[in-house]
Amino acid sequence: MPSQHQAEEDLLRTFARLAALLLLLVILAVLGVRYFSAVDQVSARGLQLEHHRLLNVLAMVRSQWLSLGRPEQMQLDWQTLERPEPPGQLAMNKAGWPQAPSRDDSGCVALWQQLLGGMPDKAVIRVQFLHQDQSCRYMSPAGESLSYQMDTGRVIFLTADTDY
Repeated sequence: MPSQHQAEEDLLRTFARLAALLLLLVILAVLGVRYFSAVDQVSARGLQLEHHRLLNVLAMVRSQWLSLGRPEQMQLDWQTLERPEPPGQLAMNKAGWPQAPSRDDSGCVALWQQLLGGMPDKAVIRVQFLHQDQSCRYMSPAGESLSYQMDTGRVIFLTADTDY
């Protein structure tokens, strides 16, 4: 009987270790899911901050455009310590809103760089030009999007739970 008792104790110890391991795996899975959902939220928050920056820059550029007598092009000079860039020309429409160099996805990337001085993490933000309303859409993986309509200067920030 002592060997049967010893075998039962070994079996119970093995079962306890297995249960502890299973509990540890469940905890790690929950933490992993929370971590990856937090990464998407940080990405969305970044796009929301860029929304506020874009609104401020558009107001500043349009104000400059009016004070300079409504030129067809304006010179933007972004100076950064990381990489100095030569001043760039920004095309303006008759209503005073900045225009992309070309009406396609690459033009929208260039417009973002001209207005905000650089593109955020390219792996995070997707860029799309929409022909129907002549707008540039910048989208995060979490589903948030920022649209700029070039003809009207309208900026729209949509969250992931917004109904289109």
